[in-house]
Amino acid sequence: MKLTARDLCHSVVLLLAVLALPAQAQFEGPSLGSGPWVIQSFEQDYVKASIIARGLDHPFGLAFLPGSVTATNPLGDLLISERTGKLRLLSNGQLQADAVVDLAEVLPMEQLFDLKLHPQFARNALVYFTYIKTAPNPDGSKDYWVTTALGRGRFTGTAFTEVEDVFVAAAWSNNIGGASSRLHFLPDGTLLFGVSHRIDEEAPQKLDNHIGKILRLKDDGSAPADNPYFAVEGALPEMFTLGNRSVMDFTTHPVTGAVWEIENGPQGGDEVNILKPATNFGWPVATYGRDYDGTRFSPQPWVEGTELPELFWVPSITVAGLTFYSGDKFPKWKHNLFVTSMIVGRIPGTGHIVRVVFNENGEVRREELFKNLKQRFRYIQQGPDQLLYALTDHSDGVLLRIEPATAAEFEAATAAGVANRYAMTDANIALLAGKIIEGSEGVWGETPMAPHPAIARDTAEQMVRAILGLATQ
Repeated sequence: MKLTARDLCHSVVLLLAVLALPAQAQFEGPSLGSGPWVIQSFEQDYVKASIIARGLDHPFGLAFLPGSVTATNPLGDLLISERTGKLRLLSNGQLQADAVVDLAEVLPMEQLFDLKLHPQFARNALVYFTYIKTAPNPDGSKDYWVTTALGRGRFTGTAFTEVEDVFVAAAWSNNIGGASSRLHFLPDGTLLFGVSHRIDEEAPQKLDNHIGKILRLKDDGSAPADNPYFAVEGALPEMFTLGNRSVMDFTTHPVTGAVWEIENGPQGGDEVNILKPATNFGWPVATYGRDYDGTRFSPQPWVEGTELPELFWVPSITVAGLTFYSGDKFPKWKHNLFVTSMIVGRIPGTGHIVRVVFNENGEVRREELFKNLKQRFRYIQQGPDQLLYALTDHSDGVLLRIEPATAAEFEAATAAGVANRYAMTDANIALLAGKIIEGSEGVWGETPMAPHPAIARDTAEQMVRAILGLATQ
């Protein structure tokens, strides 16, 4: 039997259901190849992820620079923060080899987190960032002593100058871990600033500290007079909400204007919350999560005076970023929420992107995207070209562009993926031909492959040879 081009295209999809990737032992998961990767989505049909830049050291956040989009540079330029302290510049589609600045050389910084442009960046060139600030322990020992801080500097296009602290949280601790921070500018020019729980099970419910809180600040770091605790005796005036665990990201709903926030739970209890001033989101007295040894933090997920999350996950998917899609390039994804996952249930190589669909009553479905890449997805944002861009949290981290694709691209990319995982050996040809004939449990789409006993052995082997001959890496 001679195979036609159409037969080969169909055989690509057939083989994909057969293949099982080996288990990954390392915490980060596998390094990405060159791509692109094309998947099928429930509503958008085919979607493609392509690498725009790689070689980023655990990137955390990014900011698109206004005024940099041109006909030859449709994405424009952008700044990317790396956890080690560096700000990197992507200009004209190329990641610059030298960092714009290493903030760890300028400030007493343990880790760099988020960065955001001031709303008047075009006039003042101010870039804000969040980080873990270190200091000598006040007890005179050499023990660990850190808090969360908000800094800023001016980006001239080539240099980052006038670096300074804008606000240092009253969240000093010698507890290692429980650290993350994002920031988010509001329409009135104030900003939200997340301060983590610092593995402290009492402070997030108290008003005399910033641990486990979301703060609202003016751009100079002072507290707005309309903050909910501004004039409350015994409370710190910067607080906006309390009972937050690890604040991972913020986004604004494109229709309602409400600010949504996402935070990690421990073993379960990852949450998406809709922020309202003076709200207590419950940590750790009310949560769906368990401690890492399996015990419950609270006997029930809600207690009087606390707010239930809009969304939650059990087990934890280690949420890290979120954004609403508001563009036109994915018309069937309009106003869907996208959430990044780094690891599911503490099992390496399980990160993905979650798409959440809502109607007027709330959530109606979730779809997991790009699970096959086995990456720790850290951040996702809509670009000026109305496509989606995601960062992976790896030592060889990448910036991915997510865009619509075609059925032909799906077939070509999946065929190349098969070819790149299996060498053209007699053993592999026999193995894969046998799976075509006998059927197999596959990982692509998590669907089983039915047996095809009517296909002759030599025809199945011909199909395998044709596909393995497509290797490009």
